[in-house]
Amino acid sequence: MHMGSDLSFVTKIFKRIEILPAIAKSVAVLLSYWLGSFLTFHMHENTAYIGAMLACTSAIVVLQKEDLKGSFRIAWLRVVGTFIGAVMAIGYLLLFPFSVLGMVVAVFVLDLICMMLGVPDNGKMAAVTLVIILIVSIYSTNLSPILNGTLRFLESAIGTSIGLCMVWVLGYIDRKKSN
Repeated sequence: MHMGSDLSFVTKIFKRIEILPAIAKSVAVLLSYWLGSFLTFHMHENTAYIGAMLACTSAIVVLQKEDLKGSFRIAWLRVVGTFIGAVMAIGYLLLFPFSVLGMVVAVFVLDLICMMLGVPDNGKMAAVTLVIILIVSIYSTNLSPILNGTLRFLESAIGTSIGLCMVWVLGYIDRKKSN
């Protein structure tokens, strides 16, 4: 009897596996890594892997939802938040050198701005982008604030687009299986 319940438990675990979403996420990560690092490498070699990381995380975030409508909403929030955070970071770095206190104040001000603009989640993505750009400026002192912010925005847009494409492909496959 004990062996049967163990087998039943193992069967339940393996029935949870959905191979297509796992493949889609893996393909999205690979494409995002390649395109994110490729873009950034040609514009600022020292932060190419930051570009890969941001593109990959953007694709993964978008793939959290299984339907295209939900994914578009997440993608839109990701792009808008990244844009707002990049603009704020560029402005900050054009006016001030990096400091931890300045970063904390910038996040606070950014949060208030996002509240006033009605950005959902008070601009969670904006704050993430702001912090990344400011921290990148510490070790990439030769990187202009405008290029830094532009690259981070483009990397996020690459991953977001790839994530949306993968969600569409999964939906297309599901529709074909249903027919």
